Amino acid sequence: MDIDTSINYLPVYQALDSPVRLEMIDIISHEKITATQLAKRMNISKAAISKNLHILENANIIKFQKGTDNRQNVPCVNIDKISINFPQQIFPDYYKKSYDIPIGNYFAIEDVGPSCGLATNTEVITPMDDMNVFFSTHRFQAQILWFTQGSIEYIIPNEIPENGKIELLEFDIELASEFPMSNNSWHSKIGFWLNDTFIGATELPGNYSDVRGRYTPDWWPKKFSQYGLLNHIRIGELDTSIDSVSISNVSINDLALHKTRRLTLKMAVLPMDNDTYGGLTLFGSDFGNHPQNIKATVFYSQNDHGLD
Repeated sequence: MDIDTSINYLPVYQALDSPVRLEMIDIISHEKITATQLAKRMNISKAAISKNLHILENANIIKFQKGTDNRQNVPCVNIDKISINFPQQIFPDYYKKSYDIPIGNYFAIEDVGPSCGLATNTEVITPMDDMNVFFSTHRFQAQILWFTQGSIEYIIPNEIPENGKIELLEFDIELASEFPMSNNSWHSKIGFWLNDTFIGATELPGNYSDVRGRYTPDWWPKKFSQYGLLNHIRIGELDTSIDSVSISNVSINDLALHKTRRLTLKMAVLPMDNDTYGGLTLFGSDFGNHPQNIKATVFYSQNDHGLD
């Protein structure tokens, strides 16, 4: 039952404002019982039972139906829950838009350095270790890409309605560090920017080749990176986090996203404490352990009444 605070639903509130009637609802909910049996069970007169059942029926909380003997009317509960809608909505309804971004559909790269390269699900895009390969027209088919230094940027449209407000952003990306051939304990530090605002960094623990990736094609050499770790990036009301661990105090409200018609996610390899670069490997739907590209999800609310 869906109700509000208007006087139209006063019978519902009055029906529930009684310990006797609440006990009756509990009994009726668990067994078929006549009014006479209910009076004996509760040690209340049959007239009082009848009055209270009428109040519950008037509120549409219970109804009467024929018993097993098809003669006596038996009360039974008519609803399983009651939701009260108050005049002011404190927590708005969220809507969402989801985007699937192939890893080769990057918008910009900068200062990419070897070891670096791209591969489709059938072949390496040549030449390897040459930054120019990242400008190849074949890059849109890439299912794995890697570089030791530099940055890569993706873009999605800001398609929320004019009366909408972005409340939460989420990105899911399978990532690993980068090492020539592979190195299961080779660490890397990766920074993230959203619309040119630095939102935090994380450390990737390795570039894995201990086992073949679940979706990595058979032709891909075993000594090369096989899979990464799925990183869940969330920019919310309080902070930015990866896998529920906060990486900065940057919140969704700090980004002023209502002023732009696009959303850009930039990832860059940052130097480690010893000034080495651990690199970055991105996995698409046909490589690694997760059958997905970069997943972007925009959660937003709508101001249907045009009020602030």
